[in-house]
Amino acid sequence: MVRYLVVLGILFPTFMWGQKSVRWETLANVTYSYVQNFEQNFWYGTPTFAEEVLALDGQEIIIKGYAIPGDINGDVYYLSAFPFSECFFCGGAGQESIMELRLKNKKTTFTVDQYVTLKGTLKLNDRELELNYILEDARVQ
Repeated sequence: MVRYLVVLGILFPTFMWGQKSVRWETLANVTYSYVQNFEQNFWYGTPTFAEEVLALDGQEIIIKGYAIPGDINGDVYYLSAFPFSECFFCGGAGQESIMELRLKNKKTTFTVDQYVTLKGTLKLNDRELELNYILEDARVQ
């Protein structure tokens, strides 16, 4: 009996307060309304997130993907559902398949297409010319 209580005591906090593992298929549940920026004469998509995605806003999550450097200094990184050649920037994927990383440890570096598991706080973003998803306090799991 004591053994069962110990196991329950170890597992219960994990179930109650553990991070949610999120799949890219879930984050793909977004639709876009296209709006024109008249000042700069271009169109951009404003996202409408599905309820299951809205529920993740501000939650600590775990997600796997491919690291993509965003600058030559290694200060900016993105996480993609796809390798670089297939990602939103170069391939045919949509912007819901990539997220900005705001790394907790600024000295963390990745190589192109390094497959990583990250933990952080997911922030949904619907501002013009920014990615839909931001992973704040991101750290390697």
